[in-house]
Amino acid sequence: MDKQGSSGVSAVVLGIMQDAGLPHAGCRCARCLDAFAHPERGGRVACLALVDERTDPTRVWLIDATPDIGRQLNDLAYALGPHPHRADRLRPPDGILLTHGHMGHIGGLPQLGPEGMAVADLPVYASDGLAAVIRDSAVWRPLMAGLEWRPLAADRRFDLAPSLTITPLAVPHRDEWGAGTFAFKVEGPTRTLLYVPDIDNWEQWPEARAAVAAADVALVDATFFSVAELGGRPPVAHPLVPDTLAFFGESASKLALIHINHTNPLLDEDGAERVSVYRAGATIARQGQAFPL
Repeated sequence: MDKQGSSGVSAVVLGIMQDAGLPHAGCRCARCLDAFAHPERGGRVACLALVDERTDPTRVWLIDATPDIGRQLNDLAYALGPHPHRADRLRPPDGILLTHGHMGHIGGLPQLGPEGMAVADLPVYASDGLAAVIRDSAVWRPLMAGLEWRPLAADRRFDLAPSLTITPLAVPHRDEWGAGTFAFKVEGPTRTLLYVPDIDNWEQWPEARAAVAAADVALVDATFFSVAELGGRPPVAHPLVPDTLAFFGESASKLALIHINHTNPLLDEDGAERVSVYRAGATIARQGQAFPL
């Protein structure tokens, strides 16, 4: 993990991949075969931790609960520390904020239930619609006793800790349950971060340019680089990376790309696509990277 910032608060990248990670289940492409053969070359699902080292113990919140939550929490062992009642376990995070209800963003929640971490009174922040979808499902019911639901509403700013605030921002993204999708504006003691792992189209979010302009860094959806990755399938609800770079223009220098599909040539270290991102002034987020707040 990168070292934390001088403010004592940071955002730590725990993964940069699309919901299914790398390798992708059932995939036999060269990139996935390589990751199956060499797990260290794989990548975890997009997730961000907010780490506040100003307190003892350090406080930790996750943005999204991914299918990789077990390993991602282990990456945070330095911050979580031991469980207060079981020295052989990690302390649970102090809360989880959910962007939306797709697999890569809530797929880790069952690990918190009685068969896994068996958490108690863990704050989970979500839209009322998403909380209802999860609460009303018999499949999820055993998990409910350990979670304390806290409602999120678009544009309603709230404090996680002193000088650490969150503002949920409604963004357009496919919405099978009417539960909505949030981006998060995270304001720390000295810097502001914008987290947008999923969006259908930047043009459909009128506040997009202003939101990026108001941030010091913006971690944004980079699922696909080109339609060639779709293998003839209909277009999907994500902006292409070149379109994202063009849309933000000079503000592209604030972008750190995340939520990358296993098909995306941005994953090739020496590829021309990666070079084009750097030439536009943007970067590609790294697993373990810490952004001081």
